[in-house]
Amino acid sequence: MSIKPIKAQYYCNNIEHCSNARAHKLFTKSYANKCSVCAQPLLFARWHFSFVTSFSWVLCLSTLAALSYPYFFPKEYENITFSGVKTEVQESNAVVEVTLHRTTGIDLVQQIELITEDGTAKAAEDYRALDIALQFQPGEVQKSINIPIIPDSDVYENNEMFYIKLKNVKGQPSHIVMIVEAGVNKDLVEKSSLLVSNLSALAADLSNDLKQLEILGNYLSTKENPKANLVKNYRNTQDNIQRAREKYIVLFNDALDLDPNVLRNALDSHLEALKKQQFHTQYEATTVMKAQLLDYLSSRVSNSPKWLEELGEVVKLEVKANNNGSVI
Repeated sequence: MSIKPIKAQYYCNNIEHCSNARAHKLFTKSYANKCSVCAQPLLFARWHFSFVTSFSWVLCLSTLAALSYPYFFPKEYENITFSGVKTEVQESNAVVEVTLHRTTGIDLVQQIELITEDGTAKAAEDYRALDIALQFQPGEVQKSINIPIIPDSDVYENNEMFYIKLKNVKGQPSHIVMIVEAGVNKDLVEKSSLLVSNLSALAADLSNDLKQLEILGNYLSTKENPKANLVKNYRNTQDNIQRAREKYIVLFNDALDLDPNVLRNALDSHLEALKKQQFHTQYEATTVMKAQLLDYLSSRVSNSPKWLEELGEVVKLEVKANNNGSVI
């Protein structure tokens, strides 16, 4: 059975020898395109419109359109609104509550599609994202939703916002949620910045002293009777490294009393400042120190020999000692 609503019909004109031609029989062209009686080629007669097939097509398409219409053209409500334009919530609060109101159609069941959308606040970092269907039952005039807020510990940030949108309400109205930051412990920030600054300078000094000790040691090892000032310089450098090592460990222990997030921000800020000022050696030494410090904060395991070895590899330049014991 053909599913085409319009079909071409053909006839045979071999009236003298064909019964189909004498009976003026019309038929659809066969696969061979020849008359079934006389095998003469068929000639086009007319287009035939099939009412039954056309009606079937119309019925199928209408059913498909009816079923797919809500998907492609979802129903939009006009009677749902937020309780206000903006809701403020303290970052320290666990959740923010937002209320929706229904003004008409109170006797109906209505399902509202609601989603959250990032602004300056980011989902999974500052709040928990939502993508839900909220259903109003007959008689209900308002609904409330709760959205969890994720605090940023003691890290300073500006106030942040995100949006709640109603997808199947006309105009897709949105509501702003403003997360008011809890503020920052300035004393904690100052302590973190000071500790990072001291550690940064100490790491750079250690890197330079370790390289100087290496070069002096190599130089002295080639001399049978080295000058006294060279030996003295070598020993002074050893003492400097030992004192700096002890202070390095003390500062690492002091870091245990600080907030790790604030400390990480202080490290990043200090590194950025060193990079801008093009203090290359101190920048590299501070980068190594940062990795050591963060590892120590998580493991609480001191490993000063390894730390010194890593800092000693920061200075890559070839240097030499002159006769006065100075590294050049």
